[in-house]
Amino acid sequence: MNIYHPSNSIFHYMHGFTKIVIFGLFLTVLPFFLGKTVSLNILLLLNLAMLIYVRPTRFQMLMLIPVLSLTLVMGVTFLLADMGGTVYFAKNIGVWDFYITENNVHYALIFMLRMFNCSLSFFLIMFTTKPQDIVNGLEMFGFPNVVTLALSLTLRYWSLMITDARNVMDAQYCRGVDFRSGSIFSRIIRFASILIPIIYVMLKRFRTASFALSLKGVGRKNSRSQYYRPKMSSLDYGSLVVCGICAILLTLLKFGLPNL
Repeated sequence: MNIYHPSNSIFHYMHGFTKIVIFGLFLTVLPFFLGKTVSLNILLLLNLAMLIYVRPTRFQMLMLIPVLSLTLVMGVTFLLADMGGTVYFAKNIGVWDFYITENNVHYALIFMLRMFNCSLSFFLIMFTTKPQDIVNGLEMFGFPNVVTLALSLTLRYWSLMITDARNVMDAQYCRGVDFRSGSIFSRIIRFASILIPIIYVMLKRFRTASFALSLKGVGRKNSRSQYYRPKMSSLDYGSLVVCGICAILLTLLKFGLPNL
């Protein structure tokens, strides 16, 4: 989805390939190699510091709420099974047995910290990278044009769908439909009434996009030309070197310090 917001942070000046390596690979895969809450908390503080440095907008911060809420709910599911250790609390609730044990809390914290780090890394790359830069970065990995084009259209249509939904809601609101008051059931019915115009607008966009792709000859064997192809700078090469050194040091520490 297009939630990019221009800013003067150092991450905004990086190439898409560099940010995919750092945020998409290093900081996303890294939490799964860390098994201690101390290491994951340090990584979480690093991600939060980078998030504060980027200075996301209020709309971007609201995008984090559903993902973080889902992570909390999934972490609570670890309490529905007895994983051993010291039992702090146990209670039968209907068909479920609810346990709070030492291992339950440990694995729930590890899972939530890993998901928090992965989610923040994903949103950092989305906040600081244009969709076309992400596509260019993936092309440098050697992905075929069909894959990168599909990703580009997906990122573009998510933002268009959000914009169309807002326009339809504003049009309905001007006609007297109130989405802010009433019971939850009545609000659901009102929101359901805008699905038909949103679907109709999206189908029109799909048809226009298919005609445009056909006229441009997409799908032929010849390579696709591009007007926008940024080059990597010294900042990108330096960041990749630092990331590689950190990965090597972490690997050495992992084998030298198994309790990391």
